[in-house]
Amino acid sequence: MKRLIIEIQKGGLGDHLFYSHLPRIAKESGAFSEVYISDHSIFRNEQNRQLIWESNPYINGFTSERGIYHLPETLEAGQNLLDHIMLAYGMDDGKRFHEPEVYYKPAQKKELADAVIYDPNYISYTGDLANGQPIEQWFTQNGEMVHYQMKQLNNRYLPIHTALDTLAAESLFDLCSILVSARQVYCLNTGTATLAAALGVPVTVFYGTGLESRYRHSRLHRYVHLGSNYGPIDLAKKWVTVFLRKFIPMGTP
Repeated sequence: MKRLIIEIQKGGLGDHLFYSHLPRIAKESGAFSEVYISDHSIFRNEQNRQLIWESNPYINGFTSERGIYHLPETLEAGQNLLDHIMLAYGMDDGKRFHEPEVYYKPAQKKELADAVIYDPNYISYTGDLANGQPIEQWFTQNGEMVHYQMKQLNNRYLPIHTALDTLAAESLFDLCSILVSARQVYCLNTGTATLAAALGVPVTVFYGTGLESRYRHSRLHRYVHLGSNYGPIDLAKKWVTVFLRKFIPMGTP
């Protein structure tokens, strides 16, 4: 009986969703008969565990044992990041350009059926965008009116000033309902985009110069490159961050 134990060493929503297809493929391909998530995995938000893993029917459970973590640095032509992760674990279902998977079925919010929503929140680097000005300009140039801007969650936030109202998600599960209900969603290249892909919802994703192409992984989405509006101070901070990362363990949330 072959057991696969996955230990995810980055704690973000998208970081976990990159591995969400593995349990199903492990069992359907016959590569593994049991799949577990290691308790040593990092969860920045406990709801990531609930949404992605506890509701996954292909998971046998959680274990205190250490697991395997692969995050390939490069991609081959004809693959996306999720394909490359699958292959790194020694599995291959013969398909390419996998999308992340969740098995939770969110309820529709009828009041958002005609809504255009922009989520300005991010955690991981989303390119050299210092503020929301290029995004606001894009909306203006393309004649798009934003009805709701998602509420600020932390200090990494690229707001626009033309949104008509603010919208707050009460939980990660509520965010799922918002994503499946809105007429159009715009966001940054971060966990919101990866969650939308898992829900089968096409969204428009903004990103700046410097973002690695492997993180633009979904064929459902439209990715819009907005260049860079970094000034000298922003570039200096970026250089320091890149330098310090060499001495910080990969799993640090």
